[in-house]
Amino acid sequence: MKIGKWLVAGLLLLPLAELLAFLVVSAVIGLSGAAVLLIAGSGTGVLVLYRSGPRWLQDVRDLLSGRFAAHGSERTVPAVPALAAVLLAVPGFLTDIAAVLVLVPRVRSRLDALLGTAGPPGAPGPAFTRRRHPGGGPVVDLAPDEWEDLPEPPPRRRKRRDPA
Repeated sequence: MKIGKWLVAGLLLLPLAELLAFLVVSAVIGLSGAAVLLIAGSGTGVLVLYRSGPRWLQDVRDLLSGRFAAHGSERTVPAVPALAAVLLAVPGFLTDIAAVLVLVPRVRSRLDALLGTAGPPGAPGPAFTRRRHPGGGPVVDLAPDEWEDLPEPPPRRRKRRDPA
């Protein structure tokens, strides 16, 4: 069976499986508890998408327009965290379990390799994919003869106000 047929079959069976999972969870912890867990999981996914989604979309736009590589090789498309956020936003216990599994480092590295979003061998992990620096702009790497180290400016002293 081709992967497209498996994908269609999985998408058609997912609502039935989610309904069955909801019924099992509600039988164990009660209907109101299951509903609260369902809403909390979806709310968490929507919150993550709301906070990080625009940045992820901009990264994908940069990748498609060719500007992605120009910003430096330290950037990667965060496909796996985005996938986890989307899975959390979809209401259901099975998708929430899948989202949590996606965030497990071993599963995440295998998904990165499968999706082609992993860095080269020996590259730092996802925690080091974006460099934080005070300038806020892109990081520029210079050869040692192209820059000089300037001394730190003296600390600024505040003038005292006379109590008048």
